[in-house]
Amino acid sequence: MSFRKRKDGYWIVDYRDRNGQKHSRSFGKDPDGKRRAKEFDLQIKLKKVRGEELSLKQKDGVYIDELCQLWVDDKKAQGRKMGWIKDWVSVFNNYFAPDLAEKPCAMITQADIMKVIGVKYQGSSQSTRNRYIGYLRSIFQFGLDHGYIQSNPLGIWKKGKEVRRSSALTLNDLKKIQNNSPDHLAWAIEVAWNIPVRPGVLDLFSLRYDTNVDYSGKKIIVFHTKVGKKATIRCSNYFIGKINESEKLSKSGYLIEYKGKPVTHLRSALARAAGPKGASLSYSVCMYDIRHLWITTMLNQGIEPSTIAYLSGTSVRMILKNYYEPHSADRAKASKVLPRL
Repeated sequence: MSFRKRKDGYWIVDYRDRNGQKHSRSFGKDPDGKRRAKEFDLQIKLKKVRGEELSLKQKDGVYIDELCQLWVDDKKAQGRKMGWIKDWVSVFNNYFAPDLAEKPCAMITQADIMKVIGVKYQGSSQSTRNRYIGYLRSIFQFGLDHGYIQSNPLGIWKKGKEVRRSSALTLNDLKKIQNNSPDHLAWAIEVAWNIPVRPGVLDLFSLRYDTNVDYSGKKIIVFHTKVGKKATIRCSNYFIGKINESEKLSKSGYLIEYKGKPVTHLRSALARAAGPKGASLSYSVCMYDIRHLWITTMLNQGIEPSTIAYLSGTSVRMILKNYYEPHSADRAKASKVLPRL
């Protein structure tokens, strides 16, 4: 808890709220910014000594870091899972708070937010930018609905058009990656291929032997968090046998672990396994590509889109929109049966 000057000249106060969550507030670059930062730091220290609650509203209105904390507290009270909330708080504190928390919400404009996005997320995908702007919009709307602020600066914002990511991964290349993977990654690939949930902390990496595996029924019970639906995934004798073997070696209880602890991502390990020192693929690969390949493989095998949608936790509409391409044999047949004019 102290005030400091960032490399770009902004005066910053770092402090922790009543829940121990770290926050940073910016007060500008000028001498007045330094004065206000010092005053705020002293106020925080004094309240800490007295055991008083930190004020969530100053005379010039609520600041965005305070509004974000109120929003997070509300999500916790609703019983929302904490994984994505913690990720967002980290992003907010590192990328948005330093530039947006120097003035009250009433003075923040959409242009201010887009400026931060343009600088901090210049090389990011449109979907990433949309997601974070969407979070900020929800926070402002929460503040408006609860009377903390008078207007939502992102009230008229519209999502930018997202370009669907095209995956070049093939089954042969996936096998090459697996053959060049360390044991924990090779097993994670096996799990992701047989259980087509989204490859995130709340889905794939949350699977446990005691809560998700049904050996007697040879099935995995999953919960697709994005759509809020459960699904039962039947397993082959081969795969359910491998799960049984892996559980005997597990220390964490999670299907996917590394050195006895559950994992949250496999980006670096997968990049190495697919890169020059591994499978030597000419394109980048992420865990989501395995899910994409599973869906397209199931379509090519003639599995009903409704079944694929159920197992993978999406909709038939999204399957047809993003994955479905009529089989080449059917396209050739269509040209042959067309009558001549």
